[in-house]
Amino acid sequence: MSRRLAALVAATLVAVAGCRAPARPTPAPAPPTTPAPRGLNDAAIARIDALLEAQRVEQHIPGLAFAVVLDDQVVYLKAFGRRDLERDLPATPDTVFPIGSCTKAFTSMAVAISQDRGLLSLDDSPKKYLPYFHMADPVADAQVTLRDMLAHRTGLRAYADLAAEPAVLSREEYVRASTAAEPSAPFRARFQYSNAMYAAVGEILGVVHGTSWERVIETEIFAPLGMRSSATAATATAADRATGYRYVSETRTWTPVPPPRSLGALAPGGSVTSSARDLTRWLRLLTGGGVLDGRRLVSTAGLRALTTPTTPINDSLSYALGWATYDRNGLRVVEHNGGSDGISALVSFIPERRAGFVFLANTSPNFMTKIGNAGTLLWPVILGEPTHTPAPTAPAHGAPAPAPPPPAPSAGDLPTVDALLARMIRAAGGERVLRRHRSIAIHATKTYANHGVIADLTIRGRAPDARSEDEVWTAVGKEIGRVRIYFDGAHGGQETTFGQDARNDPAGNERAHRDFALHPLLELRRLYREIRVDGVDGAGEKQAYVVTLVPADGAPVVLRVSTSTGLVIGRDADGASTRYGDFRAVDGEVVPYAMTIEDALGETEIRVDEVRFNVPMADAVFAPTKVPAGIR
Repeated sequence: MSRRLAALVAATLVAVAGCRAPARPTPAPAPPTTPAPRGLNDAAIARIDALLEAQRVEQHIPGLAFAVVLDDQVVYLKAFGRRDLERDLPATPDTVFPIGSCTKAFTSMAVAISQDRGLLSLDDSPKKYLPYFHMADPVADAQVTLRDMLAHRTGLRAYADLAAEPAVLSREEYVRASTAAEPSAPFRARFQYSNAMYAAVGEILGVVHGTSWERVIETEIFAPLGMRSSATAATATAADRATGYRYVSETRTWTPVPPPRSLGALAPGGSVTSSARDLTRWLRLLTGGGVLDGRRLVSTAGLRALTTPTTPINDSLSYALGWATYDRNGLRVVEHNGGSDGISALVSFIPERRAGFVFLANTSPNFMTKIGNAGTLLWPVILGEPTHTPAPTAPAHGAPAPAPPPPAPSAGDLPTVDALLARMIRAAGGERVLRRHRSIAIHATKTYANHGVIADLTIRGRAPDARSEDEVWTAVGKEIGRVRIYFDGAHGGQETTFGQDARNDPAGNERAHRDFALHPLLELRRLYREIRVDGVDGAGEKQAYVVTLVPADGAPVVLRVSTSTGLVIGRDADGASTRYGDFRAVDGEVVPYAMTIEDALGETEIRVDEVRFNVPMADAVFAPTKVPAGIR
């Protein structure tokens, strides 16, 4: 699978017709701010105004809303810019925005409330409520608790949500598929952000309350707090609602994008919509120790459990239960962000100072919604401090580690590039055999091990570089979607059954020329500007020459060539590391029947069951099958 599939988890590939708008939309007339009582004077309000407007312009945010609570008082409530560019509608403090993963704090709060009532315990096993719950790691399966699930320490890979992407599975089916996937870390060993575990906790809340997660949040939190504009569905129906946008830097325009369809299955981890005004009531509860307007919603002990650091993320940042925590000037900041295509939000509060703020925007995640960044700018102003504190930084969970530098050459003599290339061609079957093969058809099974998704994979290629890859995804024994990669030798892209179609940009087509060459070993000199033999890596059967291929543009590709066989046994490119094995001769050409890929999707295994050469193929095999309207 190409780079396109790796992007499915990192960002939603929804491509629709671009909406042209001025690069800097005229800000809407700001509504009057709430009168500021103690703690926020006119100068502070003016400073916040200036900071927010500067960030709105710099981060290409069409519209945003911001609120501050101090000592149980709303001391700032204002909106800037446009909630809808097409209709030129201003954002207001009552504009409803999706808040993404800020939803997780509502789910964990519902658990704390339920524990107060004796309906469950944070130390319960999920199996007590979900008999079908099963984890592949036997230790995790036997010991996991709700606390582990809310603290992201179960061993499941971060952002392993592929089963939810097509929006076909029910929430229970998604939980079954994703929680039973192969882990990528030992149980309780490290922080790995898991939407699947929040979906499972949402199902547990529905069980103990005899209803659904949606109803629990609405009746146990929204209603008691008077959050009348808030809802549990990502698709807001309020008249005053924000349209989500993706900024296109090349054209300086915004493209409207709907919330991801996967949020149905992922709802307990990311589907709440709310307004800045509603969220001031949420902040007042949080900064008031669990009490709002004299009514206690959650016990002091329950709220403390939600905000106490539980799982270290890095040296300065930890995760509690539905919240991240960090220290600034001796004060504990409790914060969570939310974001997806067209969605960005941040909720932050300091319990000791009874202070909090909320930032909502109708664009994809930006500087202001990275943990710590908005606080670095705004907490000094809100708290009346003269200096700023550097923001903590969270790792990019789920992203592959950068490729290590090539090893230093060994003491022995390395082969020349020409000698090694000649050996690689001979090992693959020889130039005469390779040139005799003008097309290839491969059938395989592809297992997305960390996602609980299995794909039936068909690959077709034709000289010199036309290619198509068709995947049929299944999870829990059910077909959930189809993905198709195509390249006709000039243009290519991706088609899916779930709204994530895209066309290659020029750089993508250039990569396809290189990556999809039917006989790359015969074309390396033409495809790459420079070829180097940089050293020897590994030992024994895994010892390999390290060969670096440098294209005219783009990142280098690193091949690992077996010193004993001359076969290519590894390839590192574009953030993906692929290892090849189980080599078999088919019509004189040596082909790997086993491949293991490590990339942003985790570990993916491909097992080939059939390879055929010189299969007749029509041009249509490599062409798009859909009308390209609305596709970039």
